[in-house]
Amino acid sequence: MSRTDNERRARRQARIRARAFSGSERRSDRLLRQMIDSTEEAEAEAGLGLAARASRKLGPKGRFLAAATLIGAIITAVTVYYERTALETAVRADWQDAALVAQGHKLYRENCAFCHGDAMEGQAGWDGDFPSGSRPALPLDGSAPIWRLSDDDIFDVVKYGGQPFSPRSYKNNMPSFEIQLKDAGIWAVVAFLKSRWPEDVRQRQAEAAEMRTSGG
Repeated sequence: MSRTDNERRARRQARIRARAFSGSERRSDRLLRQMIDSTEEAEAEAGLGLAARASRKLGPKGRFLAAATLIGAIITAVTVYYERTALETAVRADWQDAALVAQGHKLYRENCAFCHGDAMEGQAGWDGDFPSGSRPALPLDGSAPIWRLSDDDIFDVVKYGGQPFSPRSYKNNMPSFEIQLKDAGIWAVVAFLKSRWPEDVRQRQAEAAEMRTSGG
């Protein structure tokens, strides 16, 4: 083979190798770009986090509904927490507090109704003469002179029972609820009782308390 033929053959092989290498490089570039793009998308997706990925999939309307649901849940949780905290920390018998009165009603049914009656009517014969004690349970609906006791007095009788506030010779059957009820629960019961009193009975109680305070 002549020198010219060898040179032509070498140039042809070089062109073939160049085309092959060039074509292989282009295919590799495309594959590489695809791999890089796929990796970048996966990293971006992972970087968004679960909430962001969910938000992207929900769309504007879905995000609005999700936000509204979340706000509603937060408001409900805050309301429940506030009411529960208020009940657990009550220190006064606010008979106008609906949540406190409802709690007191529940506790009254569970702890007081057995003796004092579901309608707070008391036991028959309560107004009889019992010089040595053992008087039947008084009505708590305002018909008995319970208004003579202040809120603090009623609280103390419920918590400690009636005997500590009675003469030694007098047997008071009112039990203590110090173990069964927390202080806030007792205040709730007192609030419930007062919520069932007629307005004139609440007024008489307030006037009696004011007289004691002023020393009248």
